[in-house]
Amino acid sequence: MQEDLGAPNEDVSNFIRMLEEEAKNKDGFYQALIKENKLKNCCYMSKRMKDMVNYFSDVLIIDTSHKINRFNLPLLDIVCINNLGKTNTVFLGLMGDQTYQTFSWILEKFKSQLKKNPTVIFTDEEEALTKGKFMN
Repeated sequence: MQEDLGAPNEDVSNFIRMLEEEAKNKDGFYQALIKENKLKNCCYMSKRMKDMVNYFSDVLIIDTSHKINRFNLPLLDIVCINNLGKTNTVFLGLMGDQTYQTFSWILEKFKSQLKKNPTVIFTDEEEALTKGKFMN
């Protein structure tokens, strides 16, 4: 597969460069944690995502997928429910693992972009996620 797609570390460099540009030029937000030249955690919000979550932050749904992306990292997805009952993605994060510390890091970045705390948060039974009260 690497022969077809190239080295993952090249993708990471391009990915980070794209997020930096988006954040700088289009009022987006991103944070990345790189250790030992490897992507550990990364999160992203576009301006539209920030606007949506700050307008429709009453009910949020948080879920993670299991390493089904190019970087072989769990993907955290946060969605809000708009006034029409439709879900809108408002935050994306790639996580080095699914430990309490990683959830804490990534959700602190999310929280830094909120103007108010959500009223209700739905999530699955992810032990490290349900262990903490991240929004207080």
